[in-house]
Amino acid sequence: MKAYQLPVYKKALEIFKISSAVSSYFSDNRHVIEMELSSVPAHNYAGRLVTESLQLAPGIASVVTARTKELRLKRIEKIRKAAKRIKSNCRNIEITGIKETEFLDLLRREILHFEHLISDWIHQNQKN
Repeated sequence: MKAYQLPVYKKALEIFKISSAVSSYFSDNRHVIEMELSSVPAHNYAGRLVTESLQLAPGIASVVTARTKELRLKRIEKIRKAAKRIKSNCRNIEITGIKETEFLDLLRREILHFEHLISDWIHQNQKN
């Protein structure tokens, strides 16, 4: 199966779209580079949401194309770390005093679902 056909890949794309929308909302529609350079902590964390979520779908594709099991496991670990950093950035945005947390809660739920899809995908591949 091609990477783009996998449910986990599709979920990674959804997470990127949600992260982009959340980041845009919390940073007053700033560009990612502007978010990183901003003196406002919420903008910095919002920019990091985008950059971390941008790694997920290509990461899935790289797992699919990996030649060895060791390489696949390394790449999966990188994906899991990126997902963990997304959750951490959501928490950090909240700590800055943002009141509208429902968007962050949505993103967290999607990350949780993504993590379950990753686990299911790994178990399915181990059977094959």
